[in-house]
Amino acid sequence: MLEELWNTLTDPSLRVAPAYLAAFILIAFAIYLLRRRAEHLPGFLAWLFPRRVYTDRSNLTDAGLFLVGRLMAFVGVFRAVGLRTLTTVAVVALAGAATGASIREAPWSAGDTVLVTAIYLLFADFAVYWVHRWHHEMPLLWPFHMVHHSAEVMTPLTVYRKHPVYDLLSAMISDLMVGLAMGLVLILVTNHLDMLAMAGIHAGYFLFNMFGSNFRHTHIWIGYGPVLERILISPAQHQIHHGRAVRHHDKNYGEVFALWDWMFGTLYVPKGREAVEFGLAERDGTPIPQPHPNLAAALLVPFRQFAAQLGARGRDVNGAAAHTEAAER
Repeated sequence: MLEELWNTLTDPSLRVAPAYLAAFILIAFAIYLLRRRAEHLPGFLAWLFPRRVYTDRSNLTDAGLFLVGRLMAFVGVFRAVGLRTLTTVAVVALAGAATGASIREAPWSAGDTVLVTAIYLLFADFAVYWVHRWHHEMPLLWPFHMVHHSAEVMTPLTVYRKHPVYDLLSAMISDLMVGLAMGLVLILVTNHLDMLAMAGIHAGYFLFNMFGSNFRHTHIWIGYGPVLERILISPAQHQIHHGRAVRHHDKNYGEVFALWDWMFGTLYVPKGREAVEFGLAERDGTPIPQPHPNLAAALLVPFRQFAAQLGARGRDVNGAAAHTEAAER
């Protein structure tokens, strides 16, 4: 049991896995060498791991939520709600039953492999975009995602500063969306997943995690330039997404691809390096005091805010019903 718990904490798919952290440090060192003189930077370790950031109360909350998430993974909560495979199988089965057509079982060609890999990665990222955006725009969902945005300093652990309810809802909605897409793809291509395609999918996420993903939640600015930032979300663009400035609100929801933000009008491409203050703010940019100063608050406050939203909706519905009844008399 202890070994299983350790394996959960050191899962190689985590962005804070040793291989990804090693790549993070090496890339950071190269950036440091390029910027050291021009920006009059301190020593490398002091620049990469500033004490004020890593000892901040916000980062301690990040660490606590990371451990909560790993504990939930250990007891199998996320496996229990995994719908991606079930949805894929259901779509294939229903399509076969409805049309009476047999799904072709020919071996996959190189073109099939590339096609399925590309479609999977695109649809997975498309699902992430909308799940993320819905959590910002729907008042009932926002309290659970607000925990992530209340981070006032950012480190690679901040990616795991997520309320368990947000993780569960995100997994369920993304699994349904991606499962539907993959079911349709398999109907057109084959009725089984090819190992080469799966390897390609994993390789895509490996490259994303290896080259730059850990910089998204840091103080280190890395932009890709105005052209590439219309295709891929840079670490700088994601830092902007966490910004308090009004111009940064509701921008750059994408995880890997910027295409969705560009397509749906939420893309923000910086013209140059910008100062970004992290944390929550009102619509006019006024900073909101930290609502999650510790782990207990990060876990409990969203439920109180959710209940308040439900109460407000109930009052609105009752008020509207009373107004209608009075008008009909």
